[in-house]
Amino acid sequence: MCGIAGIWQKSGSLSKEKFKQALSLISHRGPDDQAVVANEHMIMGTQRLRIIAPDAGFQPMQDANGHSMVFNGAIYNYPELAKKMAINSRSDTEILFHGLIKSGEQMVSTLKGMFAFAFYDESSDAFLLARDRIGQKPLYYFQKEDCFLFASELKTIVQLMKMASFKPEINEEAIYHYLCLSNIPEPETIYKNVHAVKPGHILTFQNGKVLQNPYWTYTYQPKWQLSRQEIHETTLSLIQDATKMRLRADVPVGLFLSGGWDSSVIAYEAAKLNQDIKTYTVEYPFTTSQNESKIAQKTASALGLSHEIIPLKLEPLEMLQKVISTFDQPFADSSAIPNLAIAQAAGQHVKVMLNGDGGDEQFGGYRRYFLATHYSKFSFLKYLQPILPNAVRRSKLAFAKRIANISAMPAEEQYLGYTVDMWRDSTMEGIWKDKSMIRNTTKSLIANKNITGLSKLDELMNWDRHFNLLSGILVKMDRCSMAYSVEARSPFLDHELFDFTSRLPDSYKVAGFDRKVLLKDLYKDKLPKEVVTGKKISFEAPINNWLGHDFQPLVKDLLLNPQAKIYQYLQPLEVEKLISGNKYMELNVAYLIYSLLILELWLMENS
Repeated sequence: MCGIAGIWQKSGSLSKEKFKQALSLISHRGPDDQAVVANEHMIMGTQRLRIIAPDAGFQPMQDANGHSMVFNGAIYNYPELAKKMAINSRSDTEILFHGLIKSGEQMVSTLKGMFAFAFYDESSDAFLLARDRIGQKPLYYFQKEDCFLFASELKTIVQLMKMASFKPEINEEAIYHYLCLSNIPEPETIYKNVHAVKPGHILTFQNGKVLQNPYWTYTYQPKWQLSRQEIHETTLSLIQDATKMRLRADVPVGLFLSGGWDSSVIAYEAAKLNQDIKTYTVEYPFTTSQNESKIAQKTASALGLSHEIIPLKLEPLEMLQKVISTFDQPFADSSAIPNLAIAQAAGQHVKVMLNGDGGDEQFGGYRRYFLATHYSKFSFLKYLQPILPNAVRRSKLAFAKRIANISAMPAEEQYLGYTVDMWRDSTMEGIWKDKSMIRNTTKSLIANKNITGLSKLDELMNWDRHFNLLSGILVKMDRCSMAYSVEARSPFLDHELFDFTSRLPDSYKVAGFDRKVLLKDLYKDKLPKEVVTGKKISFEAPINNWLGHDFQPLVKDLLLNPQAKIYQYLQPLEVEKLISGNKYMELNVAYLIYSLLILELWLMENS
């Protein structure tokens, strides 16, 4: 695992020392080594974290013919590739390098793992960049005039832009996307002309031109015509193989363990292969419905694994400043806070952490998937709502009415309805200085990801994979773990497992009132009853409690300040209404306030 960066400039001198300074900004991704390779027009470098073959695989990798490569990630099938290529090496980096020299772009499709790399051929003065299929490892680039830059994180891109005499400019459209989705959807970033390399794509740069082409994409059709037993056996085999591959490491391995199905399933499979795995769970300083530590403890004990409960200490400003510095751009998923805490504690003992990320997106775990198949049943409720008392209207019936309204919308509007309904409610429209931005930009963004001929469930899952998974969950896990030099590995994000589950009939994901039907069928007799019968708990911070108590002074100091930076985009009086009163305990309101708080802190540091 590494942090990587590079710069190419047609004219002008390049400073190796300034480049190293920019590279050192991501030293947390690889504190073990820093090294660079350079010629007249190009510099590439790495910050290395030694996981596989720590005494080999030094980077940048070079040969005598002008080839060089920097690589971030892990190739899990490196032993199989080494055997096939007749290479005597235990280094996934070395195997990838030789494969690219021999086979070029065709090598990429043979890789199983999470990766982002840049390969340079001096004879043609050309770059080949690639990113893993799901987008687990980050890679950003900037290209303008006769300059090309790339890096694992935006903080290094920004510094390289300054080194090349370009001024970073804020992308204001991305601000509105962030306020709708709680993150900035890839390939967009907070900076103009800076983009993420698309997952499952190869990017080439030569003669001042950037080209991107896919080598993999999600496939939803045709659906499998297999028996129930065949589907069960295949799914179980794929999960087991994916877990086994992700245990390949020459350093200690741990596991993020919650009280839910996904991480418990991975813990079960990992425990069969390695009893030395240590599991970690965060515990909040007060009792909330989000506290999962007791269930996680029971799961670890049942599986014979050691377990550590990490108490979360509330230091609001310090915690939020760490979020800002970790993510480089506004990111409002509050579960980043407990994830950072776990990574910090675990990083003192292990360098690899397994997790259950991707289980909801693979097997249909979110409530909105259930609603997508049932919302038509709520249609009559919107007609009853006006004649009911206010107390009832504000209750679950009001939620049902909202679902009924969503059911009449076009497909892309339905997705917006599930994710950003609060911002787009008529009572909230007055908060925007430019109302058209919040409606039009995000609607068009989602429409661009549309695939015709999908079921309602597949439509939602497709959009979630592009937005919630790619730009939210994967970004969160990568940045939080790498902030403390820990490599996070996700068996459920195995691309062969994705290929298989994407083509399963809907009934294996959502049936009746149940979700994750297939996964539960496979593991209901193997996990503790607290996991099997427990209510789904998302791994989120109790943000409504925090905003109503510990975070409240900070919220008022920053967001009620007439000079607050967010008022470039929002109306001050409407924000004050949102914050005033006792609305913090309403979870949707808490999400909105938290997103504004993160945005204000980011703008303060970066304007």
